[in-house]
Amino acid sequence: MKFIFLIIFALLVAQTNQNCDKKVMENANAKNSPTPQTKVKYDRLPEKITLETEVRKDTLNDKGEVISFEVVTAEQRLNELKARYEKNVLVDGKGKEIKFFEPLCRGVSAGTEQDREDQKAKDEELARLKKSFTVIILYCNPASVM
Repeated sequence: MKFIFLIIFALLVAQTNQNCDKKVMENANAKNSPTPQTKVKYDRLPEKITLETEVRKDTLNDKGEVISFEVVTAEQRLNELKARYEKNVLVDGKGKEIKFFEPLCRGVSAGTEQDREDQKAKDEELARLKKSFTVIILYCNPASVM
């Protein structure tokens, strides 16, 4: 009788040990500890910019002209640029400050002449920014403007 009891007890212990692997034990201990805070890598973005903000990733030809672009999130683009903070300033992997640029984006025309003037002003502003900074251009979704 004692022998059967010992066999049953040994089987139960063996079964319990198989269910208690390291991951289960770590998770069991984590329930009692306070929830760890996740730190956001880019926590000081400009006011209207979030990590999910859609931005353009331009493809340039040999002359430096944009031939195509794809839409990615700000977080993806910042990771590609190896962005980090230096003295509370967002910089790319080469140490050049990063600026976000909002292109002209409107659903209704203000008139051909006014549109041309506004676009020219935005183009000049973008060219000026590109001389001194790494520029991330926000994506203007035409469907959302209509």
